[in-house]
Amino acid sequence: MFKTLIFQKDKNNSSVNSVKSMDGLCDLTSIDSSCGFAFVDPIGKILSANPTFLKLLNSPLESNEQSLSDFAYQINPLTVSNLQKILAAPQAGAVELVSEDKKIFYLHLTKLNQAYRLVIVENLPSSKLLACEQNNSIKNHSTILQLKDRSMLDEILAKWKPEDPRTSSLAMLMIGLDRFKPINETLGHDAGDQLLQFVAQRILRVSRLNDIVAHFEGDKFIVLQINQDQPVSITTMAERLMELLKRPFLINGQQANIGASIGLAVLHHGTQSVGDLIKHAELALYEAKNNARGNYRFFEQSFEKKALEQHELEVNLRRALLLQELKLFYQPQINMLDRRIVGFEALIRWERPGKGLISPQSFIPLAENIGEIHEIGKWVLQTACREAMAWPEHIKVAVNVSPIQFESKHLVQSVKMALLSSGLKSERLELEITEGLLIKNIETTLQQLWDLQAMGVSIAMDDFGTGFSSLNYLNSFPFSKIKIDQSFVRSMQTDKSRALIKAIISLGAALEMKILAEGVETEEQFTYLAQNGCMEAQGYMISKPVPVEEIQKLIL
Repeated sequence: MFKTLIFQKDKNNSSVNSVKSMDGLCDLTSIDSSCGFAFVDPIGKILSANPTFLKLLNSPLESNEQSLSDFAYQINPLTVSNLQKILAAPQAGAVELVSEDKKIFYLHLTKLNQAYRLVIVENLPSSKLLACEQNNSIKNHSTILQLKDRSMLDEILAKWKPEDPRTSSLAMLMIGLDRFKPINETLGHDAGDQLLQFVAQRILRVSRLNDIVAHFEGDKFIVLQINQDQPVSITTMAERLMELLKRPFLINGQQANIGASIGLAVLHHGTQSVGDLIKHAELALYEAKNNARGNYRFFEQSFEKKALEQHELEVNLRRALLLQELKLFYQPQINMLDRRIVGFEALIRWERPGKGLISPQSFIPLAENIGEIHEIGKWVLQTACREAMAWPEHIKVAVNVSPIQFESKHLVQSVKMALLSSGLKSERLELEITEGLLIKNIETTLQQLWDLQAMGVSIAMDDFGTGFSSLNYLNSFPFSKIKIDQSFVRSMQTDKSRALIKAIISLGAALEMKILAEGVETEEQFTYLAQNGCMEAQGYMISKPVPVEEIQKLIL
């Protein structure tokens, strides 16, 4: 029994031309692949074939006037009757052909509709066959078609017709691997390529005979289920795949742990057009990844509306800087002994026409995903430094820095340019970073932090206690300030939160770092923090974030 694996990744970098339309059929003559494939009619007459198909079966170019049975007869006459039975059968099938010189050919036949069959031929040497049979983890041989794009898959969808419109259906699973990127980063791209091969093998293991399995792009795979009981079949397969793909992989002696999120789309179950299957499966996959990785989601009509809104948000965000829709608000930070303002935290807002002010939680993650965070980050630095020049010299300005800005390795240069163009002294600029940033890429991040400190810029660890803090981080770099996350302040009535606050304050004192409490909203919270040694505070009790025009009122 054999399955078909349509694999886009061309490791040999061979040129592959797109499938072209020819008299309403798929013209395969320009497809360059290590495997041969052809379209035939129900009696086996060849309608279109690629050069590899003709070469493997040792036939001249004009042989497309012949039938598949003619090829089989030339190789082994005894197999012709079996081939004709498979051609006439409603389901897919495979034939093994062994020539006189012991060459082994496998012909895989997949039914597209009443009029067409897809035939894939593979020449598998006996030594390779033995190796495959000895590997118990691979129960089925797979045919790999090295395609430049997904034209073949599009053609299959375009030609598909139900055997019985009342009961037949078409369903698609789009599988997105979770935690695949770290494998490439830690084990290397060769390991990533090998992992994709192992994933393909596991997908094939649970696929049925007439399923079409395809590598879609990157870390995404597709399974197309033809004429099965839906949505029962696709649900069962999704559950089996999630369980199978979360099992560890062994790559070059290293264990790799990933998982999968899956999007499902079923014809006549929310998807009315065959042409929408890929798009709907992809939208469902995005929903699965965004809500809870390691799960599967069926497509819902609301996903399209959400995707359109997200696209509109992305388009508008890309031009927000040019239209001067981004603004900075400032929240004061005070000394808890005399309640004097010692600094302002710069907080970005998007003044979107017709929508009012939008908080950064709604658009900064999008800016990070689409790469706009670099330009936005530079604008925030330049604007905050320039506007801070109008304040008394003892007042600092604090700017939040995205982890993506550290990954680009241009942050130090951006800070230098902001200070130089504004004339602000470096000692008046403070950068706030989250502790999770250090965990992601500690070596390159710490190097940039040391460079910034050498310039005189101070560094504060924001949201301390909410991530996976390591005391080694505090020991590796001399932060000037630790900010107690507002979640601890809000839950201060609990003994555990009070104990944690005391511990953080004691830690800061021991390491000679300032401690600032965020989210201070009541006098009770302020008093408790001050009595226990907290040095600075910010929150609504002191002031909400205000536009730059109102800062002078607060300072006076």
